[in-house]
Amino acid sequence: MVMASMVRAQSLRGYPELVRDLGGSPGRLLRKVGVEPEVLNQLTGFIRFETLVDLLERSATDLRCPDFGLRLAERQDIGILGTLAVAMRYSATVGEALASASRYLHVYNAAIAFTIDTSERGDQARLELTALVEHAPRWTQTVEHGIGLAWRITTLLSEGRCHLRWVWFPHAAAGTAESYRARFEAPITFEAGTAALALLGRDLRLPISEHNQELHDVATAYLDGELAGVQNPIAVQVRKAIETLLGTGACSYRQVASVLYMHPRTLQRRLREEGTTFEDIKDEARRDLAQRYLSQPDVSLTQVSHFLDYKEQSALGRSCRRWFHATPRTLREQLTEHPPVPALA
Repeated sequence: MVMASMVRAQSLRGYPELVRDLGGSPGRLLRKVGVEPEVLNQLTGFIRFETLVDLLERSATDLRCPDFGLRLAERQDIGILGTLAVAMRYSATVGEALASASRYLHVYNAAIAFTIDTSERGDQARLELTALVEHAPRWTQTVEHGIGLAWRITTLLSEGRCHLRWVWFPHAAAGTAESYRARFEAPITFEAGTAALALLGRDLRLPISEHNQELHDVATAYLDGELAGVQNPIAVQVRKAIETLLGTGACSYRQVASVLYMHPRTLQRRLREEGTTFEDIKDEARRDLAQRYLSQPDVSLTQVSHFLDYKEQSALGRSCRRWFHATPRTLREQLTEHPPVPALA
């Protein structure tokens, strides 16, 4: 079962090889963000979306490779999507395959939405990536990886017949103009407030040569079952309850169980089945809320400690050093100087 901000580790397929080719140590970079390298070899392994974002940003910086996300996308293909890849590969048309991606991406990356908009004039289909986390971090490399991979998969499915009309990025250019031109033979708009690419609308009707309806239906039936399991897992309910109760002095395990009308032992068992614990969820909620509050200069450190249910400000300090390797004051300076990019509308 997947929490709302979790991503399958297989999304990093090709990462170790790329880092080594750039002269770096994948193990060191992974451990720097708290990920054990072995997770990348586990088909059922998950990492936090925020950790993935941090990893790609750190990799680009440490390796002095501003187009790191785009390079990673070039080393991947539709196979990183597992069963969703089967549904897409055996769809009847490119449009049907992309519609499957839109419907089922949540199974593999619960922090990103992929949507298709054909309402624009000029026979244009707009494919857009949107962060679903409430306070999206700075995610330049993750956006470029996602857009690059979306175009690569679309090109593979259509056997090179799709026409790219435009690309939008929500950030300023990270790499060189030549780097972008090499990947996208289309106009690019930076600082657009959105992450998207546009195809010719008629390209959605292009047939897929490998179409097999029986295999497509088997894959989508399996994904329907998976999707039903991640729509509202108990971990998400617990996270919402914790965020509501933090700061009230009434955010204990038993009180959350009461809010959810569950016996505490039942809640414990359900969370264990989903591969998490109450303590882990509460710690993640505190971490995300701390980042939110510390990005607001008007909120004093005393108030931040209270909002997170810490009895002493020193406890906030210890947690910030564990989460961010920085004191609350240092983190506040970093956040106010470089505020997180807001979630895309």
